[in-house]
Amino acid sequence: MKRKTTKRVLAGVLSASMMLGLTACGGNGNTNTTTPAPTTTASGGQSNATDTTDATTTAQTELAPLKLSVMLPSNTQHAKGDLPELDRMLQDISDYTNTDVEWIFYAEDMYNERLTLLYTSGDLPSVLVTAKNAEFVNACENDFFWDITDYVDDYSNLATIPEVVRLNAGINGKLYGVPRSRTMARNGIGYRLDWLNNLGLKEPTTLQEYYDMLYAFTYNDPDGNGQNDTYGFVLSTYTGPWDIMQLWFGAPNGWGIDDNGDLIPAHMTEEYDNALKWFRQIYSEGLVNPDFRDLPTEDWDVLLRTGVGGGSADVIDRFRRNQTYFEREGISAETQLAGAIDAGFGMRCMPTSGFSNMLSISKTKVKTEDELKRVLKFLNDLNDAAMLDTIEIGYEGVTYKINDDGYFERYTEEEKLALGVTTAAYNKGYAQVLAGFSTEEEKAKRIPGVPYEGLQAYENQLYEENIPYCIPNYGASYTSATYVASGTELDAIINEGRLDYITGVIDDVGLQSVKEQWLKSGGQKVIDEMNELYHAAGN
Repeated sequence: MKRKTTKRVLAGVLSASMMLGLTACGGNGNTNTTTPAPTTTASGGQSNATDTTDATTTAQTELAPLKLSVMLPSNTQHAKGDLPELDRMLQDISDYTNTDVEWIFYAEDMYNERLTLLYTSGDLPSVLVTAKNAEFVNACENDFFWDITDYVDDYSNLATIPEVVRLNAGINGKLYGVPRSRTMARNGIGYRLDWLNNLGLKEPTTLQEYYDMLYAFTYNDPDGNGQNDTYGFVLSTYTGPWDIMQLWFGAPNGWGIDDNGDLIPAHMTEEYDNALKWFRQIYSEGLVNPDFRDLPTEDWDVLLRTGVGGGSADVIDRFRRNQTYFEREGISAETQLAGAIDAGFGMRCMPTSGFSNMLSISKTKVKTEDELKRVLKFLNDLNDAAMLDTIEIGYEGVTYKINDDGYFERYTEEEKLALGVTTAAYNKGYAQVLAGFSTEEEKAKRIPGVPYEGLQAYENQLYEENIPYCIPNYGASYTSATYVASGTELDAIINEGRLDYITGVIDDVGLQSVKEQWLKSGGQKVIDEMNELYHAAGN
């Protein structure tokens, strides 16, 4: 097996993922403290930065600093007063972006409540973190936020936001905020590499090779104990693995586009049926644990860790964590990861949403298109290497050191205090304003951190390599009224029908009857409403 490492790591059937929490991620600070009331910090100063990236803006040095307010969720206690490191960071942000920012923080458990009040009053700050939920959709429909769809590609870093993320973050074909990046190509498979080697098999890349591996893991005694006590593929009541694998067969991710240019749900396609036929085969041949429909999700890892199961499909970090378990417990086992299997349609990976909430720009404070462009440039510039390093890791000799190998290592809280840093948490919370999308040129300028090793290095390598193979959900931006009202019931019809078919409860005729039931129960109205929205958006 060959595992490559990199020095640096870039860290259902319908669009039912509308509700996203506002829990802050990355740089949140100490979650044991809360902010009982909003804290604000102002930054200001003349810019000494030059405008090097975007055609839509004039030279920054000719403009007065842009005044704006930014509201973020953070559980760190944001102190005010003379804090040299904080003042330095805020001044650097101000100088680099040519802005004068009022930073407003609310504790995470108060943030949604505050947003509701702001939506009611309409007095929104310039920029705020928002979830793609019903309340936000209503605010967009009431013209509270700028539609930035036609602007983001004018900014070098923001232009790198993948199509998958734009669709998932969009509302009826429009983008009302800059998504905050999260790992997109996270789903894949994991399997016991030591079992594979014991059986003299090659690492699978095609469907036939993968099937052969599952069969051998089940019937050829891969652990050498002389017992018929293993399964090639193990599952629980969690149905995500089926979603991941059906894409291999050419089925859409949620919603695809048919030959007429219309949206079509995945389960109404021939490719979906072909996937289910293969799932039914591996189940009927005993390659899957037969009790999976009743197995609690928390017991899934037990099968993988105790040598009952040879592999499964899920987020690939699940399998890396299992490898960590093996090593911690002194179990002789080796795990391998992959993003997808080629079933004749090339590499096809199921992405995550690829984002966690958005940075939305209000029309309350940002009133003109020229101001909008300057705010977008502010958000864009924050994703330059200089700003990412400043906000995320701080300053050499203050928050980190460069080791003998040229990588940065963060000081411990004790070391920072010993160095005389006024507060060890001065930059906590500010990372919430970072979208996390950058050009390759800016990524290359980042101060490198200590590389991951072993399977974790390979995991992060796959996160990068599999991005081009992520299949968009073309319906993710649209939500029909019928689905909002009865989506749970409609999803249950299809999900139960899929499992009944896989486990042999129903046959091909029964599967088609399930689809007819879905259509008659409101599914056809969902298709019609989705397509009305889709075509109204100019598709």
